[in-house]
Amino acid sequence: MSELIAALATPPGGALGVVRLSGEGALAAAMTFLEPKSVPERRPVLRDVLDGGSLLDLAVVTCWPEGRSYTGEEIVEISAHGSPYVLGRILELCLAAGARQARPGEFTQRAYLQGKLDLDQAEAVCDLILSQTRLAHRSAVARLEGGLSKSTARLRGLLVGALASLEASLDHPGEEAPPRPEEELREACREAGLLLEAAGRGRILSAGARVVIVGRPNAGKSSLLNALAGQERAIVSEEPGTTRDAVSEPCDLGGLKGLLIDTAGLREEAGAGPVEREGMRRTRTQLESADLVLLVVDRSAPLASQAALFPLLNKKPAVVALNKCDLPSAFPAAELRRAAGNLPVAEVSAARRAGLDRLCEAARSALLPASVPCELSVSVRHAAALGACLRELEAARLRPEPELAAEHLRRALAALDAVCGLSVPDDVLAQVFARFCVGK
Repeated sequence: MSELIAALATPPGGALGVVRLSGEGALAAAMTFLEPKSVPERRPVLRDVLDGGSLLDLAVVTCWPEGRSYTGEEIVEISAHGSPYVLGRILELCLAAGARQARPGEFTQRAYLQGKLDLDQAEAVCDLILSQTRLAHRSAVARLEGGLSKSTARLRGLLVGALASLEASLDHPGEEAPPRPEEELREACREAGLLLEAAGRGRILSAGARVVIVGRPNAGKSSLLNALAGQERAIVSEEPGTTRDAVSEPCDLGGLKGLLIDTAGLREEAGAGPVEREGMRRTRTQLESADLVLLVVDRSAPLASQAALFPLLNKKPAVVALNKCDLPSAFPAAELRRAAGNLPVAEVSAARRAGLDRLCEAARSALLPASVPCELSVSVRHAAALGACLRELEAARLRPEPELAAEHLRRALAALDAVCGLSVPDDVLAQVFARFCVGK
């Protein structure tokens, strides 16, 4: 018997709101305050909502039977006008009819427990609700459709096959041992490594990328931040060294959420005062935590005075923004190619807001390599489980004794099963669904 729960399933403030009931007796509870007292299955109908015999509202009511609903339980959804008073009273009527207030994420948790979703798909529901950009939305939808689940299923098949081979040699010690499953173990390590590499992508898609803008004074860093952010956020002046402290502003990098960080210009410290030197120190600190560096190169100034900036990138993902492309170039293109090496270069004019689409495309490619499919974007929880799986796999490859290698494979399987919820502690489940809002 499933306990009856109820909650407001839509955020306050809209023209309409939905109150959701789920569990055994959901329809019977709704019938205590709806007229007429019948609702067909899976077909929305108009019903009066009565409060103590008086009309409270006219609502559209839909009922899903057990086994054919989102949670797998009987569900009734009451779509009423968005008045906080009306919706609050409907919820109170549900509670008076025997329901209790649902906990955050409890509807989706029940869908998981009823086998309607695996754990990753349940988490994808929350990520879909919270998605703010096109790419974050696409990633959540791909996972909701089972993209990560399919990838982990392939890896699980490799692990099960390798473990079966090792256990066969343990079950029949007197017979000739089957060949050690080296190929399966190598392939499993490769698959686990690919999934683990996607951890950074998942964080960037959900939380956004820290994009640090660096360059010489007057290269146009603040102008570029303003152009990408679509507003005059940073002070722009012909006077060099205007920016002394980091200025941050969120932006949409063509479908990818980003936090732009404008920094103090970097130059030789010999002629700089104490405030400017402190600004440059803070710039280097920002570089350490950057997901992506936008190195702004002034096309109208000699490259020799800017070339010292390239080594500061320190193997970070980076894009060269060749700024002031509307002005004559002070150096040949070949000189920049030698200095930039393999870094992508996008020509822009921050002042005229030209070339920004090409710059955003280059930034996205640097942050989200095409080699990592969208559906493999994983969370911090996934990364921890996949990291444990990969460590156990590598330990299994190093163990010549089949019984020890088999034990490492069992641990690898247990870690992998935690990704999609085949085996996961209750406290982890509680943390997963605590991210949800009430009513989801």
